Amino acid sequence: MDCPQQSNAQAMSPENGPVTLNVTGWISTPAEDALVQQNLARFERLHPNIRLKWLPISGNGYDYSAKVLSNMASDNAPDVFYLESRTASYFIAHDKLLNLSPYMARDHIKASDYYSSLMAAFSCRTGQVFGIPKDWNALGLFYNKRLFREAGVAFPTSTWTWADMRAAARKLTHVRSSTPVYGISLPADSSRWLAFLFADGGSVLNADGTQAVFNDRAGVDALDFYAGFQRQDKSSILPSALVPAWDGDVLQAFGEERTAMALEGGWLIPYLTQNFSHVDYGIAPIPLAPAGKRGNLIFMNAWAAYAGTRHPEAAWELIKYMTGQEVQGSQLHAGFALPSLRSLANDAYFEQHPALKVLFDAASYGYVDVYGPDDLFIHQKLDLAIASVLSGKADAQIALDVAARQINVQLQASSP
Repeated sequence: MDCPQQSNAQAMSPENGPVTLNVTGWISTPAEDALVQQNLARFERLHPNIRLKWLPISGNGYDYSAKVLSNMASDNAPDVFYLESRTASYFIAHDKLLNLSPYMARDHIKASDYYSSLMAAFSCRTGQVFGIPKDWNALGLFYNKRLFREAGVAFPTSTWTWADMRAAARKLTHVRSSTPVYGISLPADSSRWLAFLFADGGSVLNADGTQAVFNDRAGVDALDFYAGFQRQDKSSILPSALVPAWDGDVLQAFGEERTAMALEGGWLIPYLTQNFSHVDYGIAPIPLAPAGKRGNLIFMNAWAAYAGTRHPEAAWELIKYMTGQEVQGSQLHAGFALPSLRSLANDAYFEQHPALKVLFDAASYGYVDVYGPDDLFIHQKLDLAIASVLSGKADAQIALDVAARQINVQLQASSP
């Protein structure tokens, strides 16, 4: 990605007196927020001259980056904050971020300490680093063991196919009881459907990122499969229809055992531990497409600092700590996220919790869920296409064609 026109070339010296850093991110689950606050509190104990104000921003990922930019424009920018991978290129190119490379060099922290595929999203062409990935995650097929046993359905395995998944969902669905149970609950979310597109050999954009190609045969087949659970089999229902709650309604529906399967990431693990510890569940890989290929999505975010922070040295100390081995180890052991540090790849926790290893193995076949500078627009149009098919307002080919035309116009308008 393009580098900023100007950025700091040197690390600043530590400040003598006490400082206060405003720190922001978002809350995906209460369990995640609790873990973040625990780690921030430990940082304060280790750095008595640095006080932290944790000011999370409510709303989903689409809203978050816009609110951070708005705060920057109104001179109310956070010193340290979560940087979304899908908007990192904009923040970097528009001089919004502190260049971390001088600090990394001084403290002997190498970009190669982290997985290169994760670091790439937060670095520019010259190799300067503007964010350090705090963790990453991938999707897995969570399944409720009790509901599977009661329905007489064998647990998912690594050899499960799309057909196996769909047949199991039908058998697991019981909607005539006072508390209906569905085989699965698939949302109108491109950050779920795209795993099936990639498994079927499809792509979102062409090789140079100038044209949408998801409306080909692979895309149509993948969306027909995804929508078939709800439209044909009646074995899926939108999460909001099951649990009309906050953004985590898929998580709550699975926790309340209203759905036997859920396509989610490691963030579901601490949520269940904290809120539904009685649920006996397993995690299987996303099933194989008809041609025998598997697809997955990789989600990641970074810790970054505002280019205009008055406390760059303190900001760096916080970033260094929150992306270091101690914090990443705590996140792994909480089952919340996978480590971006290579040194934790062989952590004993993976042997003790093979279900989490299913998510970690997705690194070998997953695709980073980011599609260039117009990523937010692309996701929004794909979400609308999926929703129109799930609601029966359009078939897969028409819905994807409409989205492709809109995205192509946007790509052309934003090209240099």
